[in-house]
Amino acid sequence: MTIRFDAPVEGTCHPDFAEVRAAFTENFASGEEIGASVALIRRGEVLVDLWGGYLDIRRTQPWQRDTIVCMMSVTKSMAALAVHLLIDRGRIELDRPVSHYWPDFAQGGKAAMTVRTVLAHLGSLPFLDTAPENSLYDIETLRAALARQVPTWPPGSTPCYHSFTYGLLCEALVELVDGRCLSDFFRDEIAGPGGIDFHFSVAGDLVTRRSPFYPTRGTPSYEAINWLVDSPIYRAWRPARPRPDFNDPRYLKRGFASGGGHGNARAMARMYDILANGGQVGDGRRLIGEKAITEARQPAWDAVEAISNRHFRMGLGFMLSSPVLPMGGGRNAFGHAGIGGAIAFGDPDLGYGFSYCGNRMAPVADQGPFASAVINAASVCLARTQAA
Repeated sequence: MTIRFDAPVEGTCHPDFAEVRAAFTENFASGEEIGASVALIRRGEVLVDLWGGYLDIRRTQPWQRDTIVCMMSVTKSMAALAVHLLIDRGRIELDRPVSHYWPDFAQGGKAAMTVRTVLAHLGSLPFLDTAPENSLYDIETLRAALARQVPTWPPGSTPCYHSFTYGLLCEALVELVDGRCLSDFFRDEIAGPGGIDFHFSVAGDLVTRRSPFYPTRGTPSYEAINWLVDSPIYRAWRPARPRPDFNDPRYLKRGFASGGGHGNARAMARMYDILANGGQVGDGRRLIGEKAITEARQPAWDAVEAISNRHFRMGLGFMLSSPVLPMGGGRNAFGHAGIGGAIAFGDPDLGYGFSYCGNRMAPVADQGPFASAVINAASVCLARTQAA
């Protein structure tokens, strides 16, 4: 006999999107999903805003409307967005060398490497070979190691997803140009003005709203980070050893820009709805210029990347919809996925933002069955409403 698990599901869902609620509810039936949220916002209209399940693995504390959870590498796209905002304001130029803003970065043959190259995951800097183990929380040590690092391949030549170092590159650019740390800059210039409940650093009252995050053995990237000693990902995550603890208070406070950001589906659906609609926040306000967004989502490469041997389409800090990572079927959709199943994206053609995130790391290499189920349901509903 198949055992089915019941879980509370709350929130709102437009009648035209009933299939999304059904798919979301079904995600909990197997018992594999613990707690999660899903949202779809189109041109400012909230069509889906659901949350359900539990905060704890024993299933005693229900997920709340304002619960936030670690969204892993979805964070990278928000780090890139902060850099793009400075580009939009004329404070950073895409085709200037990074060393113009960060003189120490010129070491190791990197003097000519441009901001564009770095944002596109083409900098050939996935490793920090001089950073010692257990240095994850020492930002100065990591930054100095990144400045010293010699590119693994000629810069610009090799698509390589910078699993560990991408956020470090972005936060260095933001801090050295603006003076504020990335966490504060994002809060002041993006999250606050946009009404986005997403945070790099989780401290104070935010801690009481967060769900624990539950890693799962069998998740390919997680296995590689911790145990596959011959894997490039194992080498890349050297500073986080003996093992990254995503619930460690130091990890939360550090605001690790490659994978420590916390939010929920409502926050990220709103963020990507803004980006999908030319940066418009409402009331005539614009968070970022449409030209900057268009530049950010232009394809930089479409290839099997070098560190995890996965095929991605990549823009300047944003993953692009592809057969491996379909984002609702829209070829122009852009966003980012996170290890274990979190995803957020926007579709500029249909004008909406979507996100799904949960507190259990699903043991998958792609967006996983839970996000896929609600994305597929949403696609059916969107197609029907467009045709009506």
